Amino acid sequence: MKIMSLITHIRGANLWAGINVGFFVGLLVLVTLAPGSPAHAQSCNPAVVSYIVRDEDGKALTEAALKSVSEQLPESIGEARVYVGEASIADDGRTFYWPESVDWAKGKKVPSLQFINSAACAMRLTEVTLTHHDKKMRLIFNVEITRAQSDRRPVIDSLPFQEGTFTLDLNGWSHDPAAVISSERWKKVQDKGARMSEGAGG
Repeated sequence: MKIMSLITHIRGANLWAGINVGFFVGLLVLVTLAPGSPAHAQSCNPAVVSYIVRDEDGKALTEAALKSVSEQLPESIGEARVYVGEASIADDGRTFYWPESVDWAKGKKVPSLQFINSAACAMRLTEVTLTHHDKKMRLIFNVEITRAQSDRRPVIDSLPFQEGTFTLDLNGWSHDPAAVISSERWKKVQDKGARMSEGAGG
C-alpha cells in the first residue's frame, strides 16, 4: 500500500508540474503578443522619412556636407530620431528601392537626412528647419505614418537650398510605396512669425 501511495504521489506531482509549465508557456505567449509588449512593437518595419537635401544649385549634398547640416539639429525631432543615411534611387529617378529589396544594390545611392521611429513603428513628422551656408530653410512636412499603411518609408526630394518657409503639399499623392515624392510638391509660403513647432532645429 505504501508503494502504491508513493507512486500516486509522484504521478500527482508530475501532473501538477506539467500543468504549471503549460500555464507558464501560455502566459508567456500572451505577454509576447500583447499590444504594448516590446516583441509586438518590433513586429513591423520602422517608420522612416528620407529627405534628399540639395545645395543652392540643386545638387544633392555629399555625405560630409549633410552631416554638417545634421549636426546642427537635435538628436530627436518630435517622434523621430535624426540620422544621416542614403536612399537607393532607380535609373528612372522617380522610384527608389527599400533596403530590404534585392534590388537595393542596383540603385544610385544618394545621401539623405533620415527621420526614423523604430520603436512605435509609427511617426508624425511636423517640421524641421535646416541651416546651410548661413541660410535657413524651414520645411513643414506634416507627414504621418501609421502601422497599417504601405508607404512607410517615403523618400522626399527637395528644392535647391534657399531662405524661406516651404510646406509639402501631398494632395492627390498616390501613396505609391516605391515612388519618390517630387520636389515640385514643395510650396513656398509666407512666414508671418508663425510659431516654430517644438523640437525643430536650426
